[in-house]
Amino acid sequence: METIQKLKENAAIFLPENGLEEKINQAQKENRKLVIKLGFDPTAPDLHLGHAVVLKKLKQFQDLGHQIVIVVGSFTARIGDPTGKNKSRKPLSSKEVQHNAETYITQLSKIIDVEKAKIVFNSEWLDELSFAEVIQIMSNVTVAQLMHRNDFNKRFTENTPIAMHELVYPILQGFDSVKINADIEMGGTDQLFNCTMGRQLQENFRMATQIVMCMPLLKGLDGKEKMSKSLHNTIGLIDEPKEMFGKTMSIPDDLILEFLELTTDFSFEEKQKNQKKA
Repeated sequence: METIQKLKENAAIFLPENGLEEKINQAQKENRKLVIKLGFDPTAPDLHLGHAVVLKKLKQFQDLGHQIVIVVGSFTARIGDPTGKNKSRKPLSSKEVQHNAETYITQLSKIIDVEKAKIVFNSEWLDELSFAEVIQIMSNVTVAQLMHRNDFNKRFTENTPIAMHELVYPILQGFDSVKINADIEMGGTDQLFNCTMGRQLQENFRMATQIVMCMPLLKGLDGKEKMSKSLHNTIGLIDEPKEMFGKTMSIPDDLILEFLELTTDFSFEEKQKNQKKA
């Protein structure tokens, strides 16, 4: 019970609510490791402290002996994920994707043990699909379901264009969960819709469905928007120490407790002590 509580610490969303307990109990009965999925689209060459919130949680699972699977979106990054900012994200070239992916793997090693993690590229299976197979996968999802995604719904209501490739994106991300047979998919709260798509497709493929575990979104240096490469408000995992220190010192005072809670490994007692100082 104590282990489960530790794993649930700081998590914002569980779907279903008691899913983690059920998955861990089932894995123990079957004497197997859980498959924990985290997907990255290599849209920029550097990871930042916002990514570290999820990566720290992944490390907890890894330290308990579970199998971490990092899905590098080498195919989906060439499509362009909807940004949540009422416009589509610019797709990348294969060369840009490859360069960014290589740097991601190096940076992941700062938090998780990449030697024990399984790193896969979704182009391995998505590039192999025929157009007929893509249509068959898409037939599992309705337009009404896609319109439940907040940014899609908002753009539709405001008559802002939504390109067809944006609607396909979450379906392809969900299909990644089918291919790796994920037990748990992790991400930020902004990935809730895409992660639940994995549950739906697994069910349609008559598989055991993954649970969704979403971590809070760390605010960026501006203190307003989420930490994001596209907003240039990040502390990079590979920033120079002096640059990292300078950026950290610029964090608004009202964010100190949030950063303390989500980005540090302090014990409960240490956090309480530092909170009093803050």
